[in-house]
Amino acid sequence: MAESEQELSREEKIAAARARVEALKAQRAAAGGGGGAQAGSAPGAAMEVPVSAANVAGRPMDRAQGRTVRAFGTINQAVDIVAAPEDTENMKKLLVGISGYQNPLRRGAFQVDYRYYAEARRRLEAAGYEIEESDYLGRPLKAWTPQTRGWTRVESP
Repeated sequence: MAESEQELSREEKIAAARARVEALKAQRAAAGGGGGAQAGSAPGAAMEVPVSAANVAGRPMDRAQGRTVRAFGTINQAVDIVAAPEDTENMKKLLVGISGYQNPLRRGAFQVDYRYYAEARRRLEAAGYEIEESDYLGRPLKAWTPQTRGWTRVESP
């Protein structure tokens, strides 16, 4: 009998693997779980979870209804995103894939480059967070561009 298992053709192995995947999908659907947005589901019922080094395999994240984070634009071309300590795991899952990292000097703060802040804001809002924004001069972060703030143009001689 062991010989017959080894003699399965490539197509038979692929068909068996597909059958296992479909069975797992059916189990998840029956349990009401499902990690990503499903076709035909209600809008806002599920969120596409970004996959990153800290969120391998797209683990589902906790929905953050009514929670607030503070985004503060620093002078060194970064945005500090400060959240409550219980939201640290969600921040890792959301921000590590876009160069966000935990600030070693400030607990609960994650730093993201200004260039990636629009994507970070999109991910945070999709996860249900409300964002309070300002930069070191009190200006809103939504209007940031490299040409208007932070980087200066130097003309060559």
